[in-house]
Amino acid sequence: MSALSCPLAMHMANELLSVPVAGLTLAAVALVVAVAARRAHWAAGDDRLPLMGVMGAFVFAAQMINFTLPGMPGTSGHLGGGVLLAILLGPAAGIVTMAAILIVQCLLFQDGGLLALGCNIINMGVVPCLLGFVLYRAVLGPPATAAAWRQYLAAWIACIVGVTAGAAMVPVEAVASGVLQVPIGQFLSVMIGVHLVISLFEGAITFAVVAYLRRVRPELMGLEPAAGPVAHRPGYGVVVASLLTTALLLAAVASWFASTLPDGLEWSYLHHRFGTAGSAVRNDSPLVASVDRLQQKWSPLPDYNRRHAPPPAWSQPNGWRSLAGVLGTLVTLGILYALSRWMRKKD
Repeated sequence: MSALSCPLAMHMANELLSVPVAGLTLAAVALVVAVAARRAHWAAGDDRLPLMGVMGAFVFAAQMINFTLPGMPGTSGHLGGGVLLAILLGPAAGIVTMAAILIVQCLLFQDGGLLALGCNIINMGVVPCLLGFVLYRAVLGPPATAAAWRQYLAAWIACIVGVTAGAAMVPVEAVASGVLQVPIGQFLSVMIGVHLVISLFEGAITFAVVAYLRRVRPELMGLEPAAGPVAHRPGYGVVVASLLTTALLLAAVASWFASTLPDGLEWSYLHHRFGTAGSAVRNDSPLVASVDRLQQKWSPLPDYNRRHAPPPAWSQPNGWRSLAGVLGTLVTLGILYALSRWMRKKD
């Protein structure tokens, strides 16, 4: 069986991994997320932990918006969000937040394979959060007095390197699984090229959120508030409400206008042609096929739509997609709000 007939929507599918590699990465991620949760519990300030829920909801909703990549016909990209979460919440809380987002996407919407969940958390959460945050702080310098241009530059560089490094992990994981059918250099170069372009868009989105929070609540960015009347700045609740409202609008309405083209990963291994190879990977594992069928059967809204529904046309109102987006946004918000209360630093 060439197990690429039923690709999942955005993230790594089960077919990209062998069962041993999938099991090893799932175990490793469970340990990493547990350590990150413990570290966030003791290290993060109370003013940032409550943002986990609303920022997780925002990133979940933003990931539903695929955009066509210029100069790369036939493919699209979407926000990853790991670097943004690390900048706002710290790398430990960012990893926990991204793990919750990816679990919701996998279990409710079949977005990413169940066996590939560990790799997806590594590639989209652990690598961007850790590597992106290190680069961000290295370029930023002392955060309390950082100039705006320096903070924006740091966010751009962190996104470019963090997103691309996470994407580069996919060919490594595929070749470790023994499913790669083309030279790793070919697959790696395509993945890096596509995700370099995606990272520029991710940098722009991250720039916009950082600029907004820097203006309205600089202390959430680790900055010293500018001198002047505090009364003119919106309250913390207003900022949180604005982010949550944006997330719900993205999930319920803006998702209608998302590109229907395959995302960068799916295009790289399914639609990009490597010489005479029809596909980049092949997986004959019956267990992988069984997990695919199980996930398809039990996901309530696979691919953010009702079961067996044809994909909607661009800009066509789709109540099922809106329902899926709002449901996922609220579930992510609820899970992360509960986690943030549990992790909140005790006196």
